[in-house]
Amino acid sequence: MDIDYVEITGVYSKIQEFYRAVSLDSVIYRFLHPADPVYIYRYLWSRGCKTFLVYHRNKAVGVVDVTPCGEGAEVAIVIADAYQGRGLGRAVAVDFAPRLREMGFKYAVAYVSPENYKALSIARRMGAEVRCRDICIVIYRLVEDGDVCR
Repeated sequence: MDIDYVEITGVYSKIQEFYRAVSLDSVIYRFLHPADPVYIYRYLWSRGCKTFLVYHRNKAVGVVDVTPCGEGAEVAIVIADAYQGRGLGRAVAVDFAPRLREMGFKYAVAYVSPENYKALSIARRMGAEVRCRDICIVIYRLVEDGDVCR
């Protein structure tokens, strides 16, 4: 699958434009509650988060957020509603994992709503550890060793 990434950290106009194409359900899946994306990104970017716009066939179809956490990173992937159900979420997850390793991270952590069965299914198929209670914690080890930041 032809996927490209462009870093847009700090570019509020791109985040606003992307989240206009996303439903409230998708915003809730990403932030675990209704939120103003610009407000959240102001905080994330001040904490070292890097944000990448995902392009497929020259169209912006998603966002990947990578926030350093110890030797790992908290990672979130959002695919615009119009492009969901086409395998793009899985393709981005599989394609981006080696990039995280190249960035020097030993593991990736994601916080996922238990209702987000698509994301949880992708994580399980990739071999990630998934623990659920009120929220699901997904841990994907990029290397064999390394303590997980919690």
